Amino acid sequence: MKLLEQIAEVLKTEKKEMHVDEIATALVLKYPHIQITMDQLPQKISGVLSSDISKNKNKSIFTKPKNKNGGFKRGIYRIKTSRVTIPKEIIIPQQPKVNALYTGKAGEFAVMSELLFFGFNASYMAVDDGIDIVATKDNKYFHIQVKTANLSDSNKYVFTFNQRSYDSKDSSSTFYILVMRTFTGISYTNNFLILPNSEIRRLMDAGVITKGEKFSCRIEQDKNGKYFLNTKENVSRALNRFNIIN
Repeated sequence: MKLLEQIAEVLKTEKKEMHVDEIATALVLKYPHIQITMDQLPQKISGVLSSDISKNKNKSIFTKPKNKNGGFKRGIYRIKTSRVTIPKEIIIPQQPKVNALYTGKAGEFAVMSELLFFGFNASYMAVDDGIDIVATKDNKYFHIQVKTANLSDSNKYVFTFNQRSYDSKDSSSTFYILVMRTFTGISYTNNFLILPNSEIRRLMDAGVITKGEKFSCRIEQDKNGKYFLNTKENVSRALNRFNIIN
């Protein structure tokens, strides 16, 4: 997907005018494997948008909002709204409430699928002793524990861990993947937070995660699209970053 198409997707999702710095942040969250560095991205975005508007004039799907003096707001763009709507006869089926065992297994298989897309050879563990998946890549082996949650009525994803199980797998080769499933309005999607064992340990030492017989990780998204763990730690950097596993 070209940069211009990625920008269009971000602006369609946000449904508002955005500064190039905001667009850059949203692009990195939505497309974590984008090849342009964060310090160069805003300038690149400004260049491709200005070029598209200049070349296509009124046919461009992008526009620059005007300020109160009649000029254009500096560095701010929006996408032209479309009047196309989903026909009323098309009804998106509601995901039924199912036993937590189904949700958990679905999350594990979703993670295995993503690992394969990222070039890992993934194997499902016959017995769950705190590790769900063993993945290998470049002659390295990784132990992966998967937790899956639907978005709650309070707009949070709640994941619960057994402290004893965590302690027994306290190793640099262990990774925790939190699967966040939600309805976007047109489809159900999964997002993944990839947290190395060392990151969980750091958050425990910092008091962000409270130790106990069981401990919880509550993930919620703020109005800027950033994900916070237990309202304290911004973990957006781990969103869909399967390259963290190395």
